[in-house]
Amino acid sequence: MKRRKLFGKVSILFAFCMALTILTGCRREAETQKEEAKEDKITVGLSLGTLMEDRWIRDRDIFMSKAGQAGIEVIVNNANKDSNLQYTQVLRMLEQGIDVLVIAPNDSESEVKCVNAAKDKNVPVISYDRLVSHANVDVYISFDNYQVGVIMATYLAEKVPKGGYLFVGGAKNDSNSKMIYDGAMSVLQPYIEKGDIQILGETWAEGWIRETAYSFVSEQISTNGENIKAIICGNDSLAWGAIDALSEAQMAEQVQVVGQDADLVACQRIVTGKQALTVYKPIKNLVEKTVEVCLQLVNGEEIKSETIINDGTYDVPYIVIGVQAVTKENIDDTVIKDGFHLYEDVYQIED
Repeated sequence: MKRRKLFGKVSILFAFCMALTILTGCRREAETQKEEAKEDKITVGLSLGTLMEDRWIRDRDIFMSKAGQAGIEVIVNNANKDSNLQYTQVLRMLEQGIDVLVIAPNDSESEVKCVNAAKDKNVPVISYDRLVSHANVDVYISFDNYQVGVIMATYLAEKVPKGGYLFVGGAKNDSNSKMIYDGAMSVLQPYIEKGDIQILGETWAEGWIRETAYSFVSEQISTNGENIKAIICGNDSLAWGAIDALSEAQMAEQVQVVGQDADLVACQRIVTGKQALTVYKPIKNLVEKTVEVCLQLVNGEEIKSETIINDGTYDVPYIVIGVQAVTKENIDDTVIKDGFHLYEDVYQIED
């Protein structure tokens, strides 16, 4: 009888030890799998020069969504138009172990130090929408900014083939500003040479500040008055400032104003006739391609592009995303059809 009891106790103890061993093994295996999953996790640092414009908020939100769908963790920083802060933020992201740096530079010249810091850590760099100069990034992914200028000027040259033009460019330290200007001038130059179009004045808005456009156009109205027939603006925010100045002078209906980005308020101005055109840049397409390239870079794949762009020192691969003109006539079939903006928001329809 004592032997049976002893045997029973031994059996129970043995079973307990076996169960404990199995549980410990499972726990170790789970911890190992967790560590392996952590090691396999791809982390991308998204460094944005600003979030002041509506479009950059959209970039951030779509990027985080698309990256999450691809299993990518994203660390986002907003430099608030401060190059020194952007550099500090990039250093911090590198310390956090990012696998790829995606940077929209505040200043195309200054942010070369951000790229160099990433290269020192063997972290590949994507120049996102804005090109970092003299940096030899792994790839530049952006819209066709030259074509943006071509679209703006082509529309205006057809609508206003003669008369005085103003040019309100974006920040000089943003490489896109020059590309837009060059694209526009490629169309306007023949008209200028014939004397049909006169450039009455031009300015560059540091930091893409709307008030710069407002002040410049107000001054030009005082100087040139009704000789102003068209205004090319670097983006929709600058167009807003220009239109405010025209409205105060009761000239808004006499002057054709164009911009880019298809901001909601710009689209609202278009359907009410206050702004002639904006250029739609499908951010979703830009983000999807960027996320795709992030995965390729992490996997060590070669980045293929049909276009090369010179950053001032180096030739770098340039992946070009197409753009589209948006006017009152086609707004329903472009930004609204794509879901970029809702019909009721553009037309300001209240419930």
